[in-house]
Amino acid sequence: MEYIGDERRHLPQLTEEDVDKIASAVARKAREAFHIEDEKHYNDHQRLDRLLDSYETATNIIWKTILGLIIVGMVIIAGIGASKGIK
Repeated sequence: MEYIGDERRHLPQLTEEDVDKIASAVARKAREAFHIEDEKHYNDHQRLDRLLDSYETATNIIWKTILGLIIVGMVIIAGIGASKGIK
């Protein structure tokens, strides 16, 4: 390393080699910190897929139930109206 400025400060000037070493060290640490095991990652996706399927199934059941209740309500109201002689 070369130093720039006056002798009191001793600020190093980074060479291209120094920058490459630092970049390699940072990249290695980042890979180690964020490493995801392949099998665990795959299993997590499988679990998420099952969760989304369950959500879709529950949503469909809820909408079908609401629609069914609306239809039953309409039939009941029509029956009440017919029994009272309203046409």
